[in-house]
Amino acid sequence: MTVHTGFPHYPDGEIRAPYRNRPYEIEHDGDLRIIRTAVYPVANRGFAKRIANHLSFCASALAGVGLSGKQDVVIVESPPLFTAAAGIAVAAIKRAPLVVNVADRWPASAVELGALTNPRAIALAESLERLIYRRSAAITVPTDGLLRGLDALPSANGRVHRLGPSVDVELFDPEPPRPSGPLRVLYAGTIGMAQGLDTLVEAARLAGPQQVALTIAGDGHDAPALAARIKRDRLDHVQMLGSVAHAKIPALYAETDVAVVLLRDRPIFEGALPTKLLEAMAAGRAIALSAHGESADLVHEVGAGLAAPPEDPAALAAVFARLREDPASVAKFGRAGRAATLARFSRALVTEQWQELLDDLVARR
Repeated sequence: MTVHTGFPHYPDGEIRAPYRNRPYEIEHDGDLRIIRTAVYPVANRGFAKRIANHLSFCASALAGVGLSGKQDVVIVESPPLFTAAAGIAVAAIKRAPLVVNVADRWPASAVELGALTNPRAIALAESLERLIYRRSAAITVPTDGLLRGLDALPSANGRVHRLGPSVDVELFDPEPPRPSGPLRVLYAGTIGMAQGLDTLVEAARLAGPQQVALTIAGDGHDAPALAARIKRDRLDHVQMLGSVAHAKIPALYAETDVAVVLLRDRPIFEGALPTKLLEAMAAGRAIALSAHGESADLVHEVGAGLAAPPEDPAALAAVFARLREDPASVAKFGRAGRAATLARFSRALVTEQWQELLDDLVARR
């Protein structure tokens, strides 16, 4: 298997040793070959610069298409749309079927969040989205909401497959928490427009330091404003760790009583199922969810925690209060979430589903 990617620079735009930005570099990890080509590295802030970042990788990926040799299948991720569009050309050059994994509807999500407002840019992005779907042999999505939404499009109908999100369950220690003192709450993930972490910080303010000790691990578009608000309001029971290596996330969960997951109150997120939710469940941590739709349905269905309406700080603060008052339920929710993740979202299970799809595509060629 070959992975073609850029040099790592997320989220701060810095390429650090042992990497440096150059035309290409090839690594080997067992049977996996990793090809990296040049990018215009920028921080995960600023719409125009991020578009330039995406375009730079598309250009270098196409320039380096010969480095990967013959392939049976080409898989691309969307968003970003430009990377998926480059996949069309790569698949044509390789004479291989194209599989597009749609993790999020774009530009629809950008429009709903107000990040994309220019009518001409929206129309062009929607045209590119339709082209990508038309040229794909298969489209994969992680949720039922995305499955319904894409299958309703003429450009995608009949080729959409739900392959659920997955998590490496074995990375996480499910040892139950031992709550004492304030409820230890962890948010680990992107601090962006989709999450609306101001809701979380306000909920922590309402709950107060006797109820909650909140840790926020991550970075993103909204991080500077969030840090300024925490400092301004003197919320000493809220700490921001900044960007944290993914390998360190399991240890953070091990020191946590409750994991919080948030999504903004937008129709596009009704069909979202964040990976951070599954990681928290795999860690055996009770969930405090601030979201509607598929995420809330899952938490209720498997009994993994409590949900509050999105963008409602008072309701989320009330969830924290209920969990702090009932340590037994915190442990119960954690056990239920861990069991559900093992049964439905383990990496091994979803990998098998991917293998079946790819084998079928190659056989039909």
